[in-house]
Amino acid sequence: MRAILLVACLAAPAVAGPGGLSGPETAALVAAAMRDAGIAGAPPAPLRSLPPCRHAPHVEPLNGSWTTAELRCEDPVWKRALRTKAHATAPARAAGAPRPEAGEVTLARPVARGSALAAEDLAPGDGSAEQKRWQQALIGRRLKVALAPGQPILPRHLEPDWLVTRGGPVALRVAVGPIEVLTAGEALADAALGDLVEVRNLSSGAILRATVTARNMAELRPNMR
Repeated sequence: MRAILLVACLAAPAVAGPGGLSGPETAALVAAAMRDAGIAGAPPAPLRSLPPCRHAPHVEPLNGSWTTAELRCEDPVWKRALRTKAHATAPARAAGAPRPEAGEVTLARPVARGSALAAEDLAPGDGSAEQKRWQQALIGRRLKVALAPGQPILPRHLEPDWLVTRGGPVALRVAVGPIEVLTAGEALADAALGDLVEVRNLSSGAILRATVTARNMAELRPNMR
């Protein structure tokens, strides 16, 4: 029965309700976050209970290191720091383990959740053309989770690559036959390549729907409103 309860705790996101999270539920929450980040180790047991929270508390490494996990709630606002049994940095591959996949890019230093990746955040690689392309594509992308040095950067770690961002500038293109007109606009939502996005025409104030065709560019097709 205890094994079934532990599996249930790990399978579903824990929400600290009116009574908060118990020690075992807190441990399951931290363990799941560490597992998703690819970190070996486990939270010490028993962990103390958490106060109430109206959503599943956010779990991140403190200052980029999973030796201490920071749990954060936004409603109501509180933070807790809990020591773990994780390594200070990402564990090295064991002898005989598979070599990194071609093009894999790892971090040279800790990067916090929500931060945009810079060239100096990325560790030198094997110099392959595939890896260089991936490194260039990563620069400027934002992380959904905090990562530690040595960790490979995977697509699931990244925020969506919005080509148009809410409140950002958009060049609106309208083409009818040989006639092409460009006008300045403001995006009213985030959008990726090929998405329909509402754009405010800065000249007329009209709100139009256009298709994202490139970074900060969208095309308004005839009769599209």
